[in-house]
Amino acid sequence: MSFTGLSIDKYKGFKANYHTHTPRCNHANGSEREYVEEAIKNGFKVLGFSDHGPHIYDEDFVSKVRMKPEELEGYCRVVTDLAAEYKNEIKILTGLEMEYYPPRFDDDMMFIEQFPLDYMILGQHWYYDEPYTPYTGDITDDPAMLKGYVNVVIEGINTGLFTYVAHPDLIHYVGDMSVYDSEMARLAAALADHGMPCEVNVNGYRSKIQYPAPRFMKIAADAGCEFIIGVDAHNPCELGDIENYEACRQMAINAGGKLINL
Repeated sequence: MSFTGLSIDKYKGFKANYHTHTPRCNHANGSEREYVEEAIKNGFKVLGFSDHGPHIYDEDFVSKVRMKPEELEGYCRVVTDLAAEYKNEIKILTGLEMEYYPPRFDDDMMFIEQFPLDYMILGQHWYYDEPYTPYTGDITDDPAMLKGYVNVVIEGINTGLFTYVAHPDLIHYVGDMSVYDSEMARLAAALADHGMPCEVNVNGYRSKIQYPAPRFMKIAADAGCEFIIGVDAHNPCELGDIENYEACRQMAINAGGKLINL
C-alpha cells in the first residue's frame, strides 16, 4: 500500500505535526493553504494532513465526523499540490486518521490504497464500529469496555499499517485504576514493541478533558515508548498555540519520556 513506508525517524529533531484536519470532517475550519502558512509562520518543518478518513458502509449510514469516500480524491489532490508549491519552505505529507473497525477494515483498505497517501494514524474514536458501539470518550467504569478498547487498538497496531496511535489515552475510564494501569501497560507494551510513539494531544490538553493523561504517559514512558506531540489542529490558528504545545512537551518530559519532534 502506498502509505506504509513513512518513517517518522527521518524527521526526528524537526518541529513537526502529523495531526491536521480539514473542513471535510465537518468539525474543522480553514483552508489547507491557511494551515500550511500558519505552520510555516510558527516554525514547523513538517506538516502532515490527517483528516478523518472515510469508511465503506454497506448500510445507509453517513458519518457526520469524517469525509465521504467521494471526497478523498480531492483531498489528496489539494494536499499534494500544496506539497509541490511549498516544497522549499516545508515538507507536506498526505495522511488519514482512521479507526480500526475489524468488520470493515479490508474494504476500507482496498478503497484507500488507490490514492497517493503517505501514512495513516490510528484514532479509535468508537469502541468497535461507529454506527453500533459507544464513543470511546464517553465515561465508563466498565472494565470490559476498557479491555475491549485496548484489544481493538492492539489489533490495529498489529496490522503494521499505522504510523502511530492518535490520543491512545482517549478512553475515558473511571473505574478500578489497577485495571486501568494493567490494561494501559498492555497497550503501551504493544506500542513499544512496534516502535510506535505515543501521541501527546494538544487539542485534548487545551480542552481540559481526559487526555492527555499524565497517568498513561508515565505508564508509556516506563514501557520505553517515545512521545510525539500532535496538535490535532481543527483550525489553522491552533498551529500557533505555542503555550499549550509547550505544556504538552513538558508533560512528556515530566513523565520521563523522550520526544521525537521538537
